[in-house]
Amino acid sequence: MTTDIKFGTDGWRATPETGLNEENISICAQSFAKYILDHHEGDKEVLVGYDTRKNSYDFAKLTASVISANKIKVKITDTPTPTPLCSYHVKNSSMHGAVIITASHNSKEWNGFKIRSSKGLSFNDKEIYEIEKNIEYYTENKSKIKLSDSEIKTINVKNTYIDSIKKNIDIKSIKNSNMKIVVDYMHGAVSGILEEILDNEENCYLRHEYDSNFPNMEQPEPIEKNLSKLIEKVSKEKYSLGLAFDGDGDRLGVIDENGNFQTPTDIFSILAMHILGKKESIKSIATTVSMTSNIEEIGKIYKSEIIRTKVGFKHLAPLLENKKVSFAGEESGGYSIGNHLADKDGIFSALLYLENLAKSNKKPSELVDNIYSKLPKKKFERVDKNFSTEDRKSIEQKIYKLRDHLSKKFIITDENDMDGKKLFFENSSWVLTRLSGTEPVIRIYLESEEQHKLDEIKKEIIDYIDN
Repeated sequence: MTTDIKFGTDGWRATPETGLNEENISICAQSFAKYILDHHEGDKEVLVGYDTRKNSYDFAKLTASVISANKIKVKITDTPTPTPLCSYHVKNSSMHGAVIITASHNSKEWNGFKIRSSKGLSFNDKEIYEIEKNIEYYTENKSKIKLSDSEIKTINVKNTYIDSIKKNIDIKSIKNSNMKIVVDYMHGAVSGILEEILDNEENCYLRHEYDSNFPNMEQPEPIEKNLSKLIEKVSKEKYSLGLAFDGDGDRLGVIDENGNFQTPTDIFSILAMHILGKKESIKSIATTVSMTSNIEEIGKIYKSEIIRTKVGFKHLAPLLENKKVSFAGEESGGYSIGNHLADKDGIFSALLYLENLAKSNKKPSELVDNIYSKLPKKKFERVDKNFSTEDRKSIEQKIYKLRDHLSKKFIITDENDMDGKKLFFENSSWVLTRLSGTEPVIRIYLESEEQHKLDEIKKEIIDYIDN
């Protein structure tokens, strides 16, 4: 069964019901191989990685075979491997690109085809358009897709990545701080890596077994509702903090010493102040249109420029790669710094957070208190609502007309249509409503200094969408 293959915010994702099968994986692999052949001269080499999901390894082998049949050298990772490690390896080797078979934080039914350039970056819209044109061609010409009978070599990309981490993060300070850490791997591809880096027998590691069913969670996403075991472990057994990673390791979640979930907006603020406080040579930072407005306040404190983009790290990555910003991150929990990797990296971000704790001699809750001793305390919330794919057009129309509806009840002071519909209200409140680029979900982001105002706006929007 062949269905339309469209690349979203970060590659193509699907379920068996929406086209996830060997035929479509082969089409994606051949289309990517054609792109590599068209844009690189001489000998070519590609990395293929995969996560812990059902069929990920089989899809990775199939992808490698199709690419190899195009006379492109291919190496496949020897174990399930986080996306940041694949991105880092491609960037720091002579390889020309990478494919990672993963659906990141999506639920267990999903899998996907994530791609990276020779610089370890997400592909931009122009490049994606070219690959999708290849997909259209090979969908109609499947007989041109061949499989290689050559043996595909495996590669370990973990060791060079860990060496880089140890050069860029003060691991010694972390070890000397006597922190006791609980790490929740959420049965994903990061499993085992923190043990090697931190080497502390007092740390505890949860859900470290690979398990494609991702039991006892809605999906391997490090958000509060999926981290009850981690929260309980930290709070009851008096650990210093908890860390959690999504299925392919590009997102980070943090639980403070009291068992409280720290929002991605708080984590981004903490890391931004840590980076800017180091007096980096580049003083600008970047984030997406969905991030807290407190970032602009941080910019004022450190006399730093704040650059906003559409949602999706592919819009932030070029700013890091071209050294226009020193740090970038998004509301979904992905962050990175330019001198490490221009791709979001949950592992590096976690260690940067630990370095901040060690050097400041503060507890996680005190890092948040430090933010709000300098910035206004704001309530931030994201609401995700599933919708049927056949309702997409009507949902888009409702988003387009959202201002007309809300202006009947609220005073709207400004509007931003960069990505979806962002509306600003009195007293620094705002709401952003947009469609996800990776799944059939409408995302509603809200921020206000007053909880009742946030709740009032949220209820009005949800009622409007539902009706």
